Amino acid sequence: HSETPRRDTASKPDPEAACNGEDEEEEQDQTKRRDGGDISRVTDYVEQKELDSTKASQAVAAIVGGGDEVDKAEQLREAELAKVKVDEADIALICEEMELDRAVAERKLREHQGDVVQTLSALVAV
Repeated sequence: HSETPRRDTASKPDPEAACNGEDEEEEQDQTKRRDGGDISRVTDYVEQKELDSTKASQAVAAIVGGGDEVDKAEQLREAELAKVKVDEADIALICEEMELDRAVAERKLREHQGDVVQTLSALVAV
């Protein structure tokens, strides 16, 4: 019986094991870099959202600030409509035929310069 000499693998460093250890470290480094990139993208997204909300706030402020012009235009329009002469019989006719409230019928009639035919045609077209 001749015995094959046993190799003691525990005492000698295994080159494959050393490579595997290096591979694991490299994978960890890549994972850390990838995680860093993911965090960067998330912060970029959050910063973009903040910019968008700032722009939205500015737009709302501009709209609210511009309300004075709109109010003035509405007041002018109401003054013009108030000047239009309308006949009570025409208002009653529109109320009856279109089943509208008196205030709505009068408003529509004024918008059409007191012309009953035009007003009725516009209401039927809607």
